[in-house]
Amino acid sequence: MVTIRTCYSLPEAQVVQSHLEGSGIKAFLPDELTVQYNWLWTNAIGGVRVQVLEADAERAAEVLGGASVGNQKEAAEICPRCGAALQESYGFSLYPKMLLALLFSIPIRSKPAWRCPKCGIIPD
Repeated sequence: MVTIRTCYSLPEAQVVQSHLEGSGIKAFLPDELTVQYNWLWTNAIGGVRVQVLEADAERAAEVLGGASVGNQKEAAEICPRCGAALQESYGFSLYPKMLLALLFSIPIRSKPAWRCPKCGIIPD
């Protein structure tokens, strides 16, 4: 399975899923039941992932009009300063976010940012 899009609401992810399935591509929402149970967990888990089979990834990217294909970690960019491959950084790890969401119903947005592992900068 390959994550092709991350949505910050369940209805948005379901629209993307319907658009893909209307084009003949089987799409999955692995976080759907978690978000249905408690919508505040959407931010804690980093959004609702839309996944397709690896064989359908290229076609799904064309259907959605996106240029990047594959997992977000695989679609790394290059650091403008040192040329190293950038890595995702979420600030807090997933466990403190889930703990806050479970105990206090406090959502913390988990949108990833790219960070260079060598020089530590976060490019725009």
